[in-house]
Amino acid sequence: MPLPNLGNAHLGQPLQKMIEEKSALSTKKPAMGFEQISCPICGADRAELHVQAPDRFHPQSGASYQIQRCMHCSMIYLNPRPREENSSQFYEHADYLPFTSLTASRSFAARIYEFLRRANLRWKRKVITEFLQRTDGQRPTGNGQMTIGNLLDIGCGTGEFLLEMKNAGWQVEGLERNERAANWAREHHRITISAGSVEQLAASTRQYDLITMWHVLEHLYHPGQALEILASRLRDHGWLLIAVPNIDGIDARVYKSNWVALDSPRHVNHFSLETLGRLANQHGLTLHWWRQLPLDAFFNTLMSEKLAAQRRRGKFYLWPLRLLRAFGVACASYLGGSHTPFSYAAYGASVVCFFEKNKRS
Repeated sequence: MPLPNLGNAHLGQPLQKMIEEKSALSTKKPAMGFEQISCPICGADRAELHVQAPDRFHPQSGASYQIQRCMHCSMIYLNPRPREENSSQFYEHADYLPFTSLTASRSFAARIYEFLRRANLRWKRKVITEFLQRTDGQRPTGNGQMTIGNLLDIGCGTGEFLLEMKNAGWQVEGLERNERAANWAREHHRITISAGSVEQLAASTRQYDLITMWHVLEHLYHPGQALEILASRLRDHGWLLIAVPNIDGIDARVYKSNWVALDSPRHVNHFSLETLGRLANQHGLTLHWWRQLPLDAFFNTLMSEKLAAQRRRGKFYLWPLRLLRAFGVACASYLGGSHTPFSYAAYGASVVCFFEKNKRS
């Protein structure tokens, strides 16, 4: 219902200012270089605000981004978002951790990330081995021996995961959008890495036993199209592994706008196990098994506390309490995403899902 035209004289200054700001928020257009979008899963245009999130690289700037929840299918996504041709500028920061090998950065976050990455690489190899040993023995033609074949890693960054799998006996290739990161990985690891996007694989006829996407799908502007292309690149009985931050996780619920894995405006999609499974199924893939990345919970909570402190200009003497809270939330998140006799719910900081190409009739 519109406000009656009483004139400004009938309104106190604070109330008048609040009405003007609310009106501007509801009618403002996307900033230059940004675009309004529909839901990436169902295409609906009806969404409600989930949270306003800052750019974690500029937490005190006052700028924030709208993350919305689709009112039809509950998918959560950035809207408005940077136009794809403008998005690379938001990755050009010394503390963008997936490219930390390219810099001499020894920031607090970079040191923690490097420590956790080494442990994570071993865990990634282990979870793939566990899954393949389990499923190869269950298939009608399986003999209980793990398949080791060719692997394609999408968004491979500087290639550390590919090197880990190469050393385990896999034939490995990578695809990385950032040319500088791809060149670094080729030079240092002697691995075949192409620079480009998932879309260029549509023209390929090469087939893979395993395709991996570690924290990549949340960045992609056309996630459904990407999944369809990757499904076509799988061999019969091949697998697509997708790992994403979990918007339903306990740490996401606790930290809200300060949850570091929102990573606005670089992350344009925010998946739960349910929405990821539904999107994959729409594009020819069936979920078979899921786990979590255990160390994500501890990294996310620590970095989220850091972000919250920066935004509030928190006092240094409160850090012991922040560390205590981070540890408690991380433990709760880890338990919430673990398969136990008491829980099979996906409330961890991330989900790691194995998908198989749907059988065609």
